[in-house]
Amino acid sequence: MYRAALEIFRRDTVAGCRIDDIAQKAEVSRGAFYFHFATKDDVLIELLREGELPVAEAISALPESASLQQVLDAVDESLAKFWENERTLLPDVATVALRLYAVVDARDAQPVRTALAHRFRLASERGELSPVLPPEVLSDFFLANSLSAMLAWCANPALGLPVVLNGVGHLFLEGARGRGPGE
Repeated sequence: MYRAALEIFRRDTVAGCRIDDIAQKAEVSRGAFYFHFATKDDVLIELLREGELPVAEAISALPESASLQQVLDAVDESLAKFWENERTLLPDVATVALRLYAVVDARDAQPVRTALAHRFRLASERGELSPVLPPEVLSDFFLANSLSAMLAWCANPALGLPVVLNGVGHLFLEGARGRGPGE
């Protein structure tokens, strides 16, 4: 049913799809869809969670001594790999993610945020990162900027998602201001 819903979402858009079309594609009743998913957003939340797993796994696969650059590269690579073929669904998933993770309790359960905050804490302890903001805030900041960049990419995919996400990582670590002569 989940895969059928995603297929119909891609074909008709989330707003334009009908639950009856999903049920027909999945060869189930309309009631069966609602038994498993209260709303279309619940299908998108499932896709969001599916997309979080490889990112969290990529972070966890790195040694604790990995540099912050290595961590952000792993995040960028796994985000791009999962989402570059979901350009049509990404804006709807992002909308659901923003609503879902705006709630503090829900943010605490997010595996990517937790793993990234841990890595930011380690980087801060090693002096790789300014301690001006707590690691959890930095994690949220980085992920929000990555999400914004992914949405910009949806509207203009010419650069490619990996390039856009690597740019976010670079700006996060180095800042947007170029270095002047002698700096």
